[in-house]
Amino acid sequence: MLRPERWHAGIAGVLLMAAGGVAFLLQSASAPQNDAWKQQQILRIARWQSVMPLQAALNVAADATLAATKPFSPVDFQRPGAELMSWTPAVRGGELVLETEWEQVPSVFMLLAGRGMRVSAFSLQAGEMRHVLTLQLESINAE
Repeated sequence: MLRPERWHAGIAGVLLMAAGGVAFLLQSASAPQNDAWKQQQILRIARWQSVMPLQAALNVAADATLAATKPFSPVDFQRPGAELMSWTPAVRGGELVLETEWEQVPSVFMLLAGRGMRVSAFSLQAGEMRHVLTLQLESINAE
């Protein structure tokens, strides 16, 4: 007859082997999922590494663009076909009112972009020969 100490040791051994078998089965069942996950991680890392130089190039280009912009002056908008009616400065920009010919309107926006100014709102009042263009401006550099 077996002594109780040996009987307990035998049951413990069988339970330990059963737990090891279950752990092995669970690990082997999840191995394909782990391999797929690892491959996805490798792909994510490769994509991230390919995007980072592009992001750095964009930052350099943006810095160069901001550095290359001329300072804003409302007097720059006083030119043939456009007349400065008023300029009301504000903390981060201001209100610019121009009396302009229709052909001059697109160039006003391009000139503002070259001066580091963003148009937050505008209105265009039609006139016979000239139109009144009112622009609410914000400095891009003030952020």
